[in-house]
Amino acid sequence: MVTYGAIIYFFLLPSEFLPDEKSIYYRILGLIFTSTFLLPVISGFAMKRAGQISTMKMENQQERNWPLLMTAIIYIGAYYPLRSRAVPPFIQLYLLGSIVGILFSLVINLRWKISLHMIGAGGLCGAISAIMYVQEIGNPFLLAGCFLLSGILGTARLYLKSHSPAQILAGYISGFAIEFLLIFFVFS
Repeated sequence: MVTYGAIIYFFLLPSEFLPDEKSIYYRILGLIFTSTFLLPVISGFAMKRAGQISTMKMENQQERNWPLLMTAIIYIGAYYPLRSRAVPPFIQLYLLGSIVGILFSLVINLRWKISLHMIGAGGLCGAISAIMYVQEIGNPFLLAGCFLLSGILGTARLYLKSHSPAQILAGYISGFAIEFLLIFFVFS
């Protein structure tokens, strides 16, 4: 979701971030994609191979703790290089909000299974909503599309019986609130 948020910010929202070279967009996206998708997937495969998780789906609530912790560590590792470079504050805050969302889900997961997919989808919608509201930019159809795709994702999670409606709603609201409030209060 962080990669999707960065793509939306760089290519679909008007921004004051105009680097001298277009390749800077792709270098930032490469770092984000590697650290928020590739490395967590590779660590998941390593945990599966080591027997720490039974499947990559991590349907068992207890199996999610180590992957969540590892993902949080990877995200934190990506956050610091992004802070030290000329990266737009929105991207930095969105990644920081994702870290908070992962840590929040780790704490919740100790007692209750929450939808990680919906935390990510809610976070994306919250981040895009906040930046569009605060900077008074963007296309309402883009935001509507984000909400629609989140609804489709939530429906799919219900259809697959991966989560209860409460787990999906809690995940979405949590992700949305974390990202929206973080970006809103920093940019306001």
